[in-house]
Parts: sequence; structure tokens; C-alpha cells
Amino acid sequence: MVDAMACSGASAGATQVRLGGITVVVHPLHGVDPQAVAEIMAIVLGGQPLFRPEAEADPFQVLQQLTSDTAAALSPAQGSWLLVTTELAAHHGPGANWCTALAAFRRPLLLVVAPRPGWEGQARAYGALARQSGIPLLGVTSHGEPHAPHFDPALELGLPWLGHLPTEGAPTTQAWQDQLWLLREQLWLRWWQLCRTEQVMALSTGDLSAPGASSPGQQRQHQQHEVQHHGGGQ
Repeated sequence: MVDAMACSGASAGATQVRLGGITVVVHPLHGVDPQAVAEIMAIVLGGQPLFRPEAEADPFQVLQQLTSDTAAALSPAQGSWLLVTTELAAHHGPGANWCTALAAFRRPLLLVVAPRPGWEGQARAYGALARQSGIPLLGVTSHGEPHAPHFDPALELGLPWLGHLPTEGAPTTQAWQDQLWLLREQLWLRWWQLCRTEQVMALSTGDLSAPGASSPGQQRQHQQHEVQHHGGGQ
């Protein structure tokens, strides 16, 4: 069903306005093994590896380069996926942090939590950070199944819950594959929901930038960052 949606010319043409040259940022939270997440997400995306920028890389420059290089995407697997392990609000030079850059470029964020005591509060805190910063939240997933009886993540967290990344602890190979496909389906559906939301926002604001091109808002944010960056270096 999801692949059929991706191949629909009408749907694709209607949803590429803002997320056409898509770059999704995957952010493993405390206690999550980034390498394990990268390996599993590569399988979910059909073999596409995640790009991991340098810890001190300028977020604006990274996103600007990927926006310029990435063509219009008809599905999540065709976009660029970043694995960002540094704190989203940590500064990388004057005025540069991932929160500000993701909000300026309207790039979706996927949070990966560790299913251990206290993970719910951590997920809520980062979800609130995304909302306050103006970052489109693709959703929340966990590396391994949360062991919390009678706990409904989607209901309790109030955040888009996409399920969990399968681990080697799956009882059978079939169970592992089932978990993988369930996550893939939820990820694709949520991606299309975000695309439609961005389309509505673009129509309401008149910001109909070409796929992969910087919107006027992005350009202003990037220009402000460049001024701060060069001013701080003098």
C-alpha cells in the first residue's frame, strides 16, 4: 500500500513542494547505540546508508549542501538521511545548532529512545523541544521493544509513535522481519502525513519553493547565520 502511494503521480506531485528534496535527521537519545541504529535503518531504507556528519560540522552548511544535492524524493528511501549524535541544542559556532537549522530548513526529525526506565520522560522532553523549535517531528521509535505492560506509547506520550527497531533479541527470524516491515510501513505513512501537512502550510503562506530549493524563510535564516558566523570569526 505504501509503495503504491509512492508511485502515484498525483500524490507525488502534490506533496513535493516542501519536502521534495527531503533530508530526515535521525537522533538517537541517551543510551542508544548509534551504530546499531544506523545498521537497522539502512535495512529499513532498502540498503541506503545514513550519513553521519562530523560532530563539529556546521548544521546549516550540512543541510544547505544536502538540499542542493538531493533531487525530489517520491518516498523516504529516496531522500537523504542523517544520523546526528550531538545534542540538538548544542552550539557549533555563533548561532549554529541543529534545532535552529532543522527548523529553518523544515527538515523532519526521528527520535530513537532506549527502552529503559525513564525513557518516556526523555521522549516527551525532546518532543517538546522539537515543537518549541518549530521542527517537523517525524516520530518516535525505540531501539528494542519497551517493556511496559498496559502502556500505549502513542496515547501516553502524545507523540507520533512509529513502533520499535527490531533487535537481535527477536524470538525468530520471521518475527524480526515482521517488526522491520511494520516499522517501515509506519515510517512511510507518517512521512506522507508530514508531506501533506507541509503542502498545506506552503499553500497558506504562499511559500511554494521548488523541490530541493531553499524557501525564503530558509534563505533568511541561513543569511543571518552566515552574518553571525563571519562576525564571530573576526
